[in-house]
Amino acid sequence: MSGLDLARVVLCALLAVMLIATGGGKLAGASSSHVIRDSLRVGATPWRLIGVFELALVVLLVVGVWRPASAVVGALGVVVLLGGAVVVRLRGGGAQRKTGVPADIAVGVVALAAAAVALTTL
Repeated sequence: MSGLDLARVVLCALLAVMLIATGGGKLAGASSSHVIRDSLRVGATPWRLIGVFELALVVLLVVGVWRPASAVVGALGVVVLLGGAVVVRLRGGGAQRKTGVPADIAVGVVALAAAAVALTTL
C-alpha cells in the first residue's frame, strides 16, 4: 500500500466515523441532535433525510477504501453536505453560527483533501 493509499484510507475512515455519529444521531433521535435541529429551525423529516444522506456517504467512503472512485464521490458528497450545513448555520445564527460554521469548514477541508488524494489513486 502506497502512502497515498494509506492517506485515502485514513481520511475516508475519519469522515466515515464523523458521519456515523452525526447521521446516526439524527436517525436515532438523540437529544443533542434535536437541540441542534431546533436551534437551526429545521423540520424533523428533512433532518432525518439528512441523516440518511450522511449514512449513504458512509457507505461510499467505506467502499472507497478499496475503490478510490467511490471515495471521490463520497468525499465530494461530504463537501456538498457541509456546504449546505454552513448556509443553514449562517441563517440560524447564534451558537450554531459561532461554533458550527468553523467546524463544518474544517471538516470540509478534510473532505476536499480526501477527494484530492483519492483522485490521485484512481
